Amino acid sequence: MNIMKFFGFDADDDDYDNDDDYTEDRRKKSPARRESPSRSSGNPGAAGKLILFNGIASDNDKRRLREAFNNGAMILIDLHELNQREFDEDGKDFITFMGGVAFARNGELKFIEPAQYLVTPRADMFEVWPEVEHE
Repeated sequence: MNIMKFFGFDADDDDYDNDDDYTEDRRKKSPARRESPSRSSGNPGAAGKLILFNGIASDNDKRRLREAFNNGAMILIDLHELNQREFDEDGKDFITFMGGVAFARNGELKFIEPAQYLVTPRADMFEVWPEVEHE
């Protein structure tokens, strides 16, 4: 099952990695209005946002992902493009980091399928419904 199709996204449509858009969005927020990372309420405008992240995150990417998560975004991590060595050396650490971010905020990290994980700010944001046969 292709998780991107499941959520109604196409991998080519992911514009989160565009640094220009990110910088422009950051400029729109004044320092006085920016949410503190320690606040649990998050940014209501980010609630329900889904971010797809492919590959291994740099330290800057981790900071940005943590901030987006703290503002209520869900993060879908896709590590399919990594070879086994990259997954063992970097992928597991990245998953552990994101799991810690989720745990610290009472969120949840869910295994979706091999090499895909969903990080949610609340444990009740992701449900798996059993397949029902229709007559």
